[in-house]
Amino acid sequence: MTMEKWFSLVGCVVDVIYMSKKGKFTKRRIRVLSVRDGYVRAFCIDSGAQRVFLAANVLAAELVSRNVS
Repeated sequence: MTMEKWFSLVGCVVDVIYMSKKGKFTKRRIRVLSVRDGYVRAFCIDSGAQRVFLAANVLAAELVSRNVS
């Protein structure tokens, strides 16, 4: 996914499949908070904590809901 696409998802809830630095695959539901320098800062709804994702390691992303504010 391009960084421009990530910018358009700030405030949205997105399901992602992510590969960690150690090669582990995880599926998470996140609310995108910000995008900067190739990283996506998000609130992980599954864990209830903020996380930072390397955008290049997001293998798939699906929009769940748009920001309504």
